[in-house]
Amino acid sequence: MNDEYMKERLEKAARCLKVLAHPIRLMIIHLLGDGELSVQELEKAIGISQSSMSQHLSLLKDKEILESRRAAQQVFYRLRDPRLLQLTAITRELFCRMEP
Repeated sequence: MNDEYMKERLEKAARCLKVLAHPIRLMIIHLLGDGELSVQELEKAIGISQSSMSQHLSLLKDKEILESRRAAQQVFYRLRDPRLLQLTAITRELFCRMEP
């Protein structure tokens, strides 16, 4: 693999990790681990406003972390790649574990 290609891939990875470095966005990933959810379901589960949720979802979609589909008036989101759950699981294991 050439160095320029690797540099570009690592820069993309860093941008994606930067987007994930927010508790609400990590919670969105966690919730979508069980499958597709509507914007309204995500709002209710997390307890934030529609405008705030829209901003978070837009960032995640822009970085190709989420995909969406529209059905009538609702928009549904899902993980673009389920392997992302492995990354967030490791994060939870490292940082969210209850200390004895």
